[in-house]
Amino acid sequence: MKVTHPVSRRTLLRCAGATLCLPLMESLLPKSAKAADTPPKPPQRMIFLSYSWGVSKEDWFPKEHGEDYELSECLQPLARHKADFSVLSNLSNKLATQGHWGCTTWLTSADVNSTPGKQFQNWVSVDQLAARKLGIETRFPSLELAGSNKEDGYGPGLSLSWSMSGSPIAGETSPIALFDRLFGAEEVPLEERQYLLNKQKSVLDAVMSDARSLRPSLSKNDQQKVEQYFQSVRDIEVRLSKAEQWLDRPKPPAPFKRPDGKFQTSEEIKLMYDLMVAAIETDMTRVITYRQPVEGLFPELGFKVNGHSTTHCTTESESYKASIARDRKQAELLAHLIDRLKELKDLDGSSVLDNSLIAYGSGIRTNHDLRDTPVLVAGHGGGGMQQGHHYVYESNQTPLANLWLSMLNQVGVEADTFADSEGRLRHLFG
Repeated sequence: MKVTHPVSRRTLLRCAGATLCLPLMESLLPKSAKAADTPPKPPQRMIFLSYSWGVSKEDWFPKEHGEDYELSECLQPLARHKADFSVLSNLSNKLATQGHWGCTTWLTSADVNSTPGKQFQNWVSVDQLAARKLGIETRFPSLELAGSNKEDGYGPGLSLSWSMSGSPIAGETSPIALFDRLFGAEEVPLEERQYLLNKQKSVLDAVMSDARSLRPSLSKNDQQKVEQYFQSVRDIEVRLSKAEQWLDRPKPPAPFKRPDGKFQTSEEIKLMYDLMVAAIETDMTRVITYRQPVEGLFPELGFKVNGHSTTHCTTESESYKASIARDRKQAELLAHLIDRLKELKDLDGSSVLDNSLIAYGSGIRTNHDLRDTPVLVAGHGGGGMQQGHHYVYESNQTPLANLWLSMLNQVGVEADTFADSEGRLRHLFG
């Protein structure tokens, strides 16, 4: 179909000199598209949710396999969405070696000790590869969120996300800060923002020039370090270029009042979920990662334990009871997010959940075990997926990277491999 004046996903409303982003609406489609009754194909979205210290080993994983499985106690709050997600057992980050790192390599599947001369070097995370395709038309190629609680069990990193050079990407740690980033008014005048942006670009240019002049006199190892540094600078340049594209476009109106005050952990997670939905509804981003806080759930639920104690405890202990309560609360909050995504409708009448993929899991199982870790995948990725099952893969033999590769392919990212993947994940993706 040829469209002479297409209306993009960032439909613009011009009024009194202002430009606002609105959700895509059928009435704003080009006449030719409406006449042909062929609305544009809905965009795909990806959400990655992870947390520290794993799950309750005996009460999170279902006992039965296949489509007729019974939800475990910890997953019962998700019962109304059973047809919209699948539990995946026996997936592993086979290169992971640190029993206290629940999030560091969850989205990278990296061998962090494989780079000569470096004690630690992560790889690019799957969300950032997805953002290179899905984030072309959005204000934010991706959103990185991180819980406000500073707790052990995450491992190194500032969020779940790592750049193309394997550097940590900082995450927003406050719902208030995220609200202001998405919907807050720009306090700095446009001309000053343009000046500051140009100044940042000039500094990068100068740094790159100095680094290049040093390169011929450096050793081979140092040249590798400089090349990695160049890649980090290129990552920054990409983000600055995106910021420049949106510099003169005001933000959309806020969907609800600016949050205020302190929040309990469950309130914080729920508010972050609601802000994620708002960002997707206004098409400000299509890729989101969230490293969730969970430590604060224990006192909120009436337990005097910490997350570390839940990784090695007996099933009769108070710590284990606390882990079940934590996992059920997390499932309840996840059900709320799925509710919200189901409520949103795309142009073709399908729900946003129909055109999304949500990965929910941790790099730790329990007892500091890094194999056969918990994974749940929700959404339908535009169609063609076999949801509503408990899929059990070959223990200790199936790379988690197979899932990441399959998710990339499902949303249209052309890739043959990712990290230590051995192919697409069977069954769930057809």
